[in-house]
Amino acid sequence: MINLNNELNDKAIDFKIVLIGPENSGKSAIINSIFGKYISTVSEVGGTTKMPIKKFWGQLKIGKSKKNPKFAKVSFVDLGGLYAGEKKSPIMVGKILEETYKEIDNAHLIIHVVDGEKGLSKNFEKLHHLLKYRYQKPIIVVISKSDLIDADNANNLKNHIEKRLENKTIITSTITYYGITELLNTIMELLKKIECVKK
Repeated sequence: MINLNNELNDKAIDFKIVLIGPENSGKSAIINSIFGKYISTVSEVGGTTKMPIKKFWGQLKIGKSKKNPKFAKVSFVDLGGLYAGEKKSPIMVGKILEETYKEIDNAHLIIHVVDGEKGLSKNFEKLHHLLKYRYQKPIIVVISKSDLIDADNANNLKNHIEKRLENKTIITSTITYYGITELLNTIMELLKKIECVKK
């Protein structure tokens, strides 16, 4: 169970988590599931989220010490779709595109959302490797909309993505909340690892 501390600690470390993925891949629905309430606009029309939507999630205890516990102030950023299919999204231009890349550059952790119905796009496969290897960004890959595909197809897609990206992949559904707890636990594990590296 994840406990959010409402009393903010002045010494708490800031952690920013951004969600990336194609248009209409389910990023907004996932962030709403994480928060347990409506934060980002969810629509079947691609390009609904334009400027990055930032939301403070809460303060988490990430240290084991009881006398001097360490905390992290965790914020999520819901980004607009960078690409529509294999082409650049027409809405991601100018200041919107600039702000989007700025959020990615400043992120401590990235959640890469793959549409379960459409699979992994070549553009995002390239972007994933760029962020992981050149920019050394830790990434969680999430398959969304698993309720719209059968279990065999979901598992085949998971195996394909893990082979292509060499990255842990979590199957999720924001309708049934399948995989959301696993996603939250994985976020916690990575936050603790990031904090150990920063020491």
